[in-house]
Amino acid sequence: MVHGGVCVAHSDDGTTLLVEHAIPGELVDAVLRFRKGRTWFAAVATVREPSPHRVNPPCRYVPECGGCQLQHVVYDEQVALKRDVVLDALRRQKVPAPPDVVLHPATEQWSYRWRAEFHVVPGNEGVDDAGLGFNRSRSWRPISVDDCLIQHRAIRESLPDLRDAVRQGGGDALTALHVTVGDGGDELLVRGKPAAALARDAVDTVSLRMRSRRLATDATTEHWRGHTYRVAPDAFIQVHWAQMDVLYQCVSDALGEVHGTRIVDAYAGIGVLPVHLAARGAEVICIEVNRTAARAGMHNAQINGVANSIQYHAGAAEDVLPGLQGPLDAVVLDPPRAGCAGGVTGWLALAGPSRVVYVSCDPATFARDLHVLVSSGPYELQGLHIVDMFPQTYHVECVGVLLHSDR
Repeated sequence: MVHGGVCVAHSDDGTTLLVEHAIPGELVDAVLRFRKGRTWFAAVATVREPSPHRVNPPCRYVPECGGCQLQHVVYDEQVALKRDVVLDALRRQKVPAPPDVVLHPATEQWSYRWRAEFHVVPGNEGVDDAGLGFNRSRSWRPISVDDCLIQHRAIRESLPDLRDAVRQGGGDALTALHVTVGDGGDELLVRGKPAAALARDAVDTVSLRMRSRRLATDATTEHWRGHTYRVAPDAFIQVHWAQMDVLYQCVSDALGEVHGTRIVDAYAGIGVLPVHLAARGAEVICIEVNRTAARAGMHNAQINGVANSIQYHAGAAEDVLPGLQGPLDAVVLDPPRAGCAGGVTGWLALAGPSRVVYVSCDPATFARDLHVLVSSGPYELQGLHIVDMFPQTYHVECVGVLLHSDR
């Protein structure tokens, strides 16, 4: 299996097939769907010899919905397959993996997502009877759903109310609805796409009749390890809050004792991890290209009483890092899926501190960047954690612990 949740097969003439809904080692009949170059994309039609790891997907929208790629695989094997994908990406980039790779399966494998983006699916009467759903597999055409088993219970239970808000307040331009769980499930933060296409008075009307929770449109509150964070609809947050705790514990363990140290968080977002590190006595230099997120990060530092230990630089990491003054003890990287810009890995290879902790949501770009820092650079990959933040899907998080070989 490769990243994307598809299995690789080859025909007698050397043509490569990428087969959805299969498991390595199975014998299946596959139907060809489309071709790119010499690669065919296919899907399982009949399983002739099933894997012992195959299970019946509990969601009735599988395989039509493209949101979950691995519901047909027993959970322990999902984690093992993700480990193999990460290690294969490292092998391809000639990055030696450490002898002990630590796996962190999720204890919550269903109803775990604290954030969702639903497509608005027009009905026979347009938005007046529209549904909410997700894109079909390998398609930009959405499918309307009545439930989603991986969404937080607050989202699942509120889907009828969310649909009503769209039907009552959505204009013809409304294409999507962003939903974030706040206040431990007592509040849902909603935002239309575009924002102006969803009338706030309709959201307020629906919110007033909801009994178990309320709807908000501007911001909501999250809590983690005794800290409080204000979150806007367009601010990045980890969507699996329980596994975020595991992920950030891996980062904290990799950093060691941080009291009195000077740490850079090069993709700091709204400051969830920086507030935690500052509360433990670190000076944290935050870099964030999104100015709205940077402002939220400064606000979160203030409300948690650590503003004196956190500074924000609004800009791209590759632009800010070379201008930082003074010694640094560690750099934390948590870039978007595209990975780090060349200016970031280049600066680290030439002038980076003794310790780098790299958090990645994409094995391919993770391995590419580690090639610069490890295979061609001065760092050694001393630790690797694979954290399953997204059960039932192919997505996976990695935490690489890099130590400078000369310091």
